[in-house]
Amino acid sequence: MKSILFFCLTFIGTTLFAQECAGRYQTEIFSTVDITTVEFGSNLNMAGNTQVLAMEIYQAQGDSAVDRPVVIFCHGGSFYGGSRTSPELVSFATTLAKRGYVCASIDYRLATGIFDLINEEKMVKVVFGAVQDGKAAIRYFRKNADEGNSLGIDPNQIFIGGTSAGGILAINLAYVDTLAKLNTSWQSWATEIGSLEGESGNPGYCSSVSGVFSFAGAVGDTSYINPNDVPFYSCHATGDETVLYNYGPPLNGLAPVNLYGSGDLETRLNNLGIYNSVDTYSGSDHPPLNGNNNDTTEAHLSTFLYNLLDCNSANLKHTDQQDCEDFTDEPVDTSVLGISTLHEVLLFTIYPNPSAQFVTIESEKTISQVQIIDLFGRTVKTEITNLGKQTQIDVSNLSNGVYTLKVFIENKWQSTLFVKQQ
Repeated sequence: MKSILFFCLTFIGTTLFAQECAGRYQTEIFSTVDITTVEFGSNLNMAGNTQVLAMEIYQAQGDSAVDRPVVIFCHGGSFYGGSRTSPELVSFATTLAKRGYVCASIDYRLATGIFDLINEEKMVKVVFGAVQDGKAAIRYFRKNADEGNSLGIDPNQIFIGGTSAGGILAINLAYVDTLAKLNTSWQSWATEIGSLEGESGNPGYCSSVSGVFSFAGAVGDTSYINPNDVPFYSCHATGDETVLYNYGPPLNGLAPVNLYGSGDLETRLNNLGIYNSVDTYSGSDHPPLNGNNNDTTEAHLSTFLYNLLDCNSANLKHTDQQDCEDFTDEPVDTSVLGISTLHEVLLFTIYPNPSAQFVTIESEKTISQVQIIDLFGRTVKTEITNLGKQTQIDVSNLSNGVYTLKVFIENKWQSTLFVKQQ
C-alpha cells in the first residue's frame, strides 16, 4: 500500500513539475544549438578608437517559443584580455540554450594594457565603460522585442553574469543603479565617460536585469545592494588571489582599490533577505570551474535561473523586486562625455622609462611639483618648487615595480605610469 501511495505521489509531483514552464529550462530538451553573430553597438575604446561591439546568440534549433528568457554572459580576462568565445561561456550558453533559453556571449571594451588597471581613475573608467557595453547588450534584446521580436524573447526576463572581470561587470551593472551609490571621485570619472548608461547603442530602452551571477566576481561595496535588489548566484574559491573571496585588492594585490567578493556579497544578501546561492570551493583556482566544480556550477546556475522564472509558480523573487518600472536613465553631461579624457595630451615627457637610477622630466612649461605614488596609494617621493622645465629624480632607492608619477604643471596635476627596475 505504501509503495502504491509513493508511486502515486511521485507521479503527481512529476506531472506537476513537467507542467511548470511547459517542461522547459531545467533539463536539456533540444539537441542542437544555432549560433549567430550580431553587432549590438559601438563606442570609443580605451585607445580612443571606435570599437564595434558584437555578440554570439545561442538558440536551440527548432525552438519556436516566443517568450524565452535571455541569459547574457561576459568573459573574463582582468579587463584587458579575454574573448566572448571563452570555453566555459560557450559551454554554459550551449547547455542553457538546449534547456530553452536564448543566450548571448558579448564583447565589451577593454583596457589598453595592465597599466590602465593600476591607476584608479583609468581602472574605474575601464570597468564602467564595460558596464555601459553590458547595458547596451541588454537594450539590444529589448529593442528587438519592441521591433517585432524576431528572437522570440521575454523582455521582462533578462539575466546577466560572467567570469572574473565579466562577473565584476555584471554585479556592478545589476547593483549600481545610480551614480549616487559611488564615491565622489568615481561619480566624476563615470560621468566623464557617459554616466552608467553610456552611448554604446540602443538608447531609450531599460537596462535592468532580473538576476545576476558570477564565477569569481566582486563589487566595490556591498552597500550598493538594496533590499529590493535582484537575486545573485556565484561560485568562488576561498583562496582566490586574483579576485578575493572576501575583501581586498584584486590582481594579486596590484589593483589600487579593494573589492568585496562572493563571501561578503552572500552575507549582505542574507542580511537583506534576498535570494542568493553561493558555491564555495577550497583552493585558489580562478575561477573554480575545473572537473566536478564545473558540473556543479552548471547545475546550480540552471537551478538559480529556474527559481526566478515567471512561469515557475514557486519562484523566489520578491514581490517588490526592482524591474523596468523602477528604471531611470540618469542624464548624461555631454560637456564631459568621452573616453578622450583618458588621452589628454601630457604637458611633459619622462625618460628613461623603465629606469634603474634616474628619471628625467621635461616640459615646455614650468614644473611645480613631482610626486611618485606606489600601488598602495602611498606617496614615496616628493620634489617641490623651482624645478624649472627639466628636472631629474633619483629613483634608485625605490623598490622594483610600477608607480604613478604625478606632475603639477599650469595649475593642474597630470599622471603617467613609471616602472622602476634594475
